[in-house]
Amino acid sequence: MAKSLTRKLKHDVEDTLEDVGKALHRAADELTDDAEEAVAQAAVGLRRAAATLADKTLPAIKGAARKVADEVKQHPIASTAAALTAAAALISLLAATRKKPPE
Repeated sequence: MAKSLTRKLKHDVEDTLEDVGKALHRAADELTDDAEEAVAQAAVGLRRAAATLADKTLPAIKGAARKVADEVKQHPIASTAAALTAAAALISLLAATRKKPPE
């Protein structure tokens, strides 16, 4: 379910950004005396897209966090091992980047 929700959210965001892109394209095409108005309309569209993205993303993030919490409760040992493995990988990456001489 999380994958389908993520996929749907991705498509919604892509559609919204496509609409904003079209508005910006129209603004660029109409660079005349009406340019200010076209740019203002594109800005409004961008603001709406950001609000829509925030509205759609927050519930998905909360749902994913809830699912992770449930998984951790069901499998505490495996979750701890996974977290320690991820931490070790991050520490290794940090150590490897520090050892590289500056270019």
